[in-house]
Amino acid sequence: MGRRDYLTHWIHAYPAKMFHRIPQVILGQLPKEPQLRILDPFCGSGTVLLEALVRGHQAIGIDVNPMARLISKVKVTPLSPDTVRQILPGLLHRSRDLVTRCKPDSTLDFWFKRSPRESLEAIIRGISDITSVGERDFFRICLSSVVRKASMADPTIPPPVKLTADRLHVANERYRKYLRASQLMTGPKVFGLFEKAVGQNLLRMQELNSLEHLGSALIMEGDAEAAACPIDSNSVDLVITSPPYCGAQKYVRTLRLEMLILGISREAISDADRRTLGTERLSTSLLNEEFESSPQALRLYKAIRRTNPTRASMFAQYVQYLDRFAIELARVLKPTGEAFVTFGTDRMAGIDVDCAKLFSAAATAQGMSHIATLVDTIPSHGMITNRHSSASTIRDERVVWIRRT
Repeated sequence: MGRRDYLTHWIHAYPAKMFHRIPQVILGQLPKEPQLRILDPFCGSGTVLLEALVRGHQAIGIDVNPMARLISKVKVTPLSPDTVRQILPGLLHRSRDLVTRCKPDSTLDFWFKRSPRESLEAIIRGISDITSVGERDFFRICLSSVVRKASMADPTIPPPVKLTADRLHVANERYRKYLRASQLMTGPKVFGLFEKAVGQNLLRMQELNSLEHLGSALIMEGDAEAAACPIDSNSVDLVITSPPYCGAQKYVRTLRLEMLILGISREAISDADRRTLGTERLSTSLLNEEFESSPQALRLYKAIRRTNPTRASMFAQYVQYLDRFAIELARVLKPTGEAFVTFGTDRMAGIDVDCAKLFSAAATAQGMSHIATLVDTIPSHGMITNRHSSASTIRDERVVWIRRT
């Protein structure tokens, strides 16, 4: 299987990131020439983009999440490690001079002790003075990668949950360890965590920077549907992507503390959360019987609705988005272009939901051919696979292989 932490894949944590072996296997079957245009319209932290880049292809990533776009950008942008090392001492010195008493903020005050928060904010102010965009974004990602460790949030639960002494009577030793660490966190320790993260990510960047004949990568903000997708028609050779699972992930909320420390506005965070496919933040007008899709999707919708109307509306909005995504996929792919789209099996309100099958039907309705569906078990615990009583456990991933005819 090879190393999982290689190149810049692990430069920053991301919920439910695609297992890199999926694009590796797909791209490994392609000839090195000619250069292909490869699209990931739900690019997340850039796994597909990096694997396409190192094979000399032109990679394009789209995502509504500003944190995802930042991670992806840094992951696929080779930098000179020597330049970064030259910047670091001045950055640390300047940031220590910038430590000042932080302004009251109910959200940040809940999650951070005063001294660690002051150090985090001082470092981000120091980083903002760096004029070169690539290096500035690299240091922002390094700082973001230690935000959770500097907070009072449980590092084992993706959406932030505060560590508290009230749970000590039922807590295991690992919980006790994390609670002690949060209680003992100080400003100087934050600087140490940041410097360590820079060193680790420099090694990853050095490995990427040593490669020759890299392709190119472009990351854009947008949705993977016709109304907002900036990709030309008939221009993409290959799509490799994994849409967010329906209600399974709190992608934006998982990284909310990191985005707040980086200075991303609350409005931008809320907008990204609202626009994320599969979100639990439903529009104000819940869907009723006017929901239109395939007969199979409509049957599932009605069955889920009898038990849980809210989950049924989430399912309906998700399926309608997949229908629009299939339309857009048929538009951007070149004739004979192919797509590999990964879904997780799921249960909603006790009902089995096979989104891979639903998407296959949507794709064939647009005149594309369903070649095969490949099944694999969940390879890691990077996913929130068990969420709450009206959801269930994601047992496996299914890769839908389709071709535009």
